[in-house]
Amino acid sequence: MSDLLYGIHPVDEALVAGRREFEKLYVSKTRQTKGIQGLLERARAKGIATQYTEPDYFKSLPGKSVHQGVAARVSGYPLADIGTILRKAETDDVLPMVLALDGVVDPQNLGSLIRTALAMGIHGIVLAKDRSAPLSPSVSKASAGAMEHMLIARIPNLVTALKGLKKAGLWVVGAHAGSEQRVDEADLNVGLVLVIGGEGKGIRPLVRKTCDYLVSVPQQKLADSLNAAVAGAIVMYEMVRQRRK
Repeated sequence: MSDLLYGIHPVDEALVAGRREFEKLYVSKTRQTKGIQGLLERARAKGIATQYTEPDYFKSLPGKSVHQGVAARVSGYPLADIGTILRKAETDDVLPMVLALDGVVDPQNLGSLIRTALAMGIHGIVLAKDRSAPLSPSVSKASAGAMEHMLIARIPNLVTALKGLKKAGLWVVGAHAGSEQRVDEADLNVGLVLVIGGEGKGIRPLVRKTCDYLVSVPQQKLADSLNAAVAGAIVMYEMVRQRRK
């Protein structure tokens, strides 16, 4: 199964990551080479065929307003497994940091979380197969190509996966607005799985019960609850801040 990536960053980051096979690179005839010289050189060095197409070709793309005149036909997204994620932490010789997402179905939120996770040094992401947005080109675009570098595992049952990670010695912490424990007062400097719930409903009750403890982001009473991407970014930053302290 192949994907059609679109946008400069997703295509370029896929080239840099080297995890996907490229069938062909498409560039609009009206696209100026300024800003994509590096991308074209990487494609040429890898022997990837480049086809210069009419602008109408890009009108059929899901993100036609943000394709930037660049697209690529590539192999499907390479999924990882939880064991590979944990081995990456061992290779980095640091405490594991894993992000688990429960019901994040909005591609923009998923892409944003992936981008933040990569920036914060999260070792991998765990998604339930039936309760998340697919790892589509639109998610890669929303992540500005960060998805092409991130280790992501899709598992049948999130509760089972969390229990397995606990057996491996990790603590499971859920971000939950109703928790009385503030995230900046919790000890996050341990091998950790951070669970972020989906838009609106948050973490499901059974997943919440599986967590070792819950934390909340302090905010003014008059403010609405934060969305998944924003809450996840704040808690991930606090995890990293405590490790650097």
